[in-house]
Amino acid sequence: MQKYITFILLLLLPIVSFSQFTEGMEAMANDRNAKHETYQPLILEATTYIFNNPVDQSAPEFIAATQIVAFWMDKKTEMNIPTFGDFFDSLTNEEHQQFLYAIAMTHFGLDQKLNHGRLLKCEPIKRKTFAEQEDVQEVQLEGAKIFLNYAGNPLNNVPLNAASRRYLEAFQDNRLKEMFF
Repeated sequence: MQKYITFILLLLLPIVSFSQFTEGMEAMANDRNAKHETYQPLILEATTYIFNNPVDQSAPEFIAATQIVAFWMDKKTEMNIPTFGDFFDSLTNEEHQQFLYAIAMTHFGLDQKLNHGRLLKCEPIKRKTFAEQEDVQEVQLEGAKIFLNYAGNPLNNVPLNAASRRYLEAFQDNRLKEMFF
């Protein structure tokens, strides 16, 4: 009996996740006063789903999960995503690499806030170079690690150009931080 229950749960889990992401996206879109803080657990769950499943841009689950994250990318939140730098520029948006990297940085920032009690705001500080701020560098580097770990898995079929492939090789050789900064 236990085997059947486990089997049924494994079959239903993707359907439940899809429904949850679709319903979550609809709730956010229809919420006239949507507050980022209210939806952070859902956003983190969506980013987790994205990086734990192979890219299938036509899959309803993937579409709903990316829509949840994208919904907040154009809005003012307490956490900014530092989308600049040589690594960001090495990625192409033709293959949605820059978008996936932004999702990875979002994932890292939310994980730090919700699971570790650390808020990495990535806001400019007077008399400091934004690109050299500790929180900015941490979010960029850790987001790159998440993205490169995902892109480096052949099952995910994320094509990399020569410039971004050098970052993948540095990541695999534990030299990413040196190459980044």
